[in-house]
Amino acid sequence: MTHRTALPAQLPAKRPSVALIVGLFAAVAGLFSPPALAQRWQLDYRVHVGGVAVLDAQAELTLTEGRYSVQVNAATDGFLGRLFPWETQSLSVGTVGPDGVVPIRHTQSGVLRGSPRTVTLDYGPDGRVRTQVSPPPEEEDRDPVPENLTQQSRDPLSGVLEMLLAGFHGEGCQRTVPIYDGRRRYDMIFTDRGMTTVGASRHSVFSGAARQCRVSHKPIAGYERTPRQPFWQRGGGREERPPVDLWIAPVEGAGPPLPVRLETDSGFGGVVVHLIAARKTDQTAERPAEPAPGRIR
Repeated sequence: MTHRTALPAQLPAKRPSVALIVGLFAAVAGLFSPPALAQRWQLDYRVHVGGVAVLDAQAELTLTEGRYSVQVNAATDGFLGRLFPWETQSLSVGTVGPDGVVPIRHTQSGVLRGSPRTVTLDYGPDGRVRTQVSPPPEEEDRDPVPENLTQQSRDPLSGVLEMLLAGFHGEGCQRTVPIYDGRRRYDMIFTDRGMTTVGASRHSVFSGAARQCRVSHKPIAGYERTPRQPFWQRGGGREERPPVDLWIAPVEGAGPPLPVRLETDSGFGGVVVHLIAARKTDQTAERPAEPAPGRIR
């Protein structure tokens, strides 16, 4: 396939916000009432920026009664992968009960231009979060997030899971979730936009009716003191992120809704994430197996 839209010669020296986009897709992947027979979903996505495919991602979600496990692997591909090598692996595990999602552990590791980055979040029964992060905030010109702001927060994957479980019980997408990713504390504000139609595309395996959710970002703490030009920004202040529109729909008969499309904006043009494959396998174990991390190429 020949792409006519050219990418800029140099991308910003900052982890792309595409990581958050991928994280959103991963957490949406099966967040519904626990099935009688546990299920594992494997979802493949391709990210286009300005009409050019720049990144591949794979999400795997295992859901059994009362427990969940979500893994996301992503990496830049093709020409962009050679120009701007970046990869990340994220994993969240936790429980689902009457009061909603309770994360147990979240890990994220990645490499940006040869420099490793890691985050580990461990959640205590009192809502406190123990954080291990490398590089530390001081080396990134940012202040650590105060402990009182991290209590009762969610990691990005578990936060979206919580919103969707609430939506399954009749609340739609309308919800504000406190997120702490190990470096930053922010709110994800979800707004229900109702049912719309996703048109057919040669890039996607899905077309048809889907529920549209709009996701906005409200910064709280832990941001760089001297901001650099972010991937998503066209102009203005560093936190002026455009909203993210997410569409959710079943892709297999009467199966659960899955993320089928995502759109947002960036300094390099429109960002569109397509679902390119979805596979389901039955899982009979009482607890979700924690998938082994791996690279995607």
